[in-house]
Amino acid sequence: MNDKSKVISRLKRFKSDPTAFVSEVLGVTPDKWQKDALDSIVKHDRIAIRSGHGTGKSSYLSWVALWFLSSRYPAKIACTAPTAHQLQDILWSELGKWYRKMPKWYQDQLALKADRLEVVGSEAEAYCVARVSRKENPESLQGFHSDNMLFLVDEASGVPPIIFEVAQGSL
Repeated sequence: MNDKSKVISRLKRFKSDPTAFVSEVLGVTPDKWQKDALDSIVKHDRIAIRSGHGTGKSSYLSWVALWFLSSRYPAKIACTAPTAHQLQDILWSELGKWYRKMPKWYQDQLALKADRLEVVGSEAEAYCVARVSRKENPESLQGFHSDNMLFLVDEASGVPPIIFEVAQGSL
């Protein structure tokens, strides 16, 4: 089996095994709750995680974004949070941290920007984007459509209900 075939085979396996992706590509062993949540994301179209501060939720969301974008095509991911601070300084910063931990050949397949992570060569079909959720601007999450669509909501308790309604329209 040549190198390209090995990579394709691995990516196909990762599609149904995000824990393997996190372990093998990012080099980390998820906590039990993170592993359970990674398993759940494959089986369920909606999951919610309730936990305290500093438990690894932002790491988990970053892992899911990298896994989803790496294992599906086309794929669009909209990440949101109630404040720009939460979205940029915490979630997007965490995404950058894990992106930089990926092997170089893997990083080269992606382009990390200030508010966007794209698959190189497929920027319009495969990307992850950051959008702040405000009730006065619910259209920030409108218009996303893809065969593989994912919404990641950090600090969901602070996100106005209208945002979830708008996101539901894209699913």
